[in-house]
Amino acid sequence: MVIATNAFTKNLLPNIDLVPARGQILLTDPVENLKLKGTFHYDEGFYYFRNLGNRVLLGGARNQDFRNEETDVFETTEFLQNHLENFLKTVILPNQEFKISNRWSGIMAMGNEKSPIVEKISERQIAAVRLSGMGVALAPKIGELVCLMV
Repeated sequence: MVIATNAFTKNLLPNIDLVPARGQILLTDPVENLKLKGTFHYDEGFYYFRNLGNRVLLGGARNQDFRNEETDVFETTEFLQNHLENFLKTVILPNQEFKISNRWSGIMAMGNEKSPIVEKISERQIAAVRLSGMGVALAPKIGELVCLMV
C-alpha cells in the first residue's frame, strides 16, 4: 500500500514528522493591460504570484499567521485574504483597478526538513508524503521513485 496523503498523513501515521500548512490563494478578474508576465516569488517564497492570461493568481503569506495556518481545514481567513489583497494592491498592481473573482485554500505538508519523505515504512507500506508545498512539481518524480520501491 502506498500512503500518498501528504498533509493528511498524520491520520494514518501519527508519529511522522509532518505538520499541515494551509495555503490561501486569490484570483483576479481579467485586468486591463496587465503587464505582469511570468511566475514570481517574494519574501523567501512565502508569497507567489503569476499571470493566468490577463488575470493575477496570488497566494501565500502564511508567514503572517503561522500558528493559525498549521491546520488541515479548507477555508480562507479574513485576515490573510485582506493581507493578500493589500499586497496585490500595493506591490503587484499599484494604481491599477482590479476585482477578485475567486478565493480558496489548499493544504500542504511541512516538516523539520524540507525534503520529501519517500520510504518503506513496513514490508507492505510505502510513504510518499511531506512535499513542502512543491507537490505539483515533485509528484511525477516521487511517483517514479515509489514505482521502483514496489
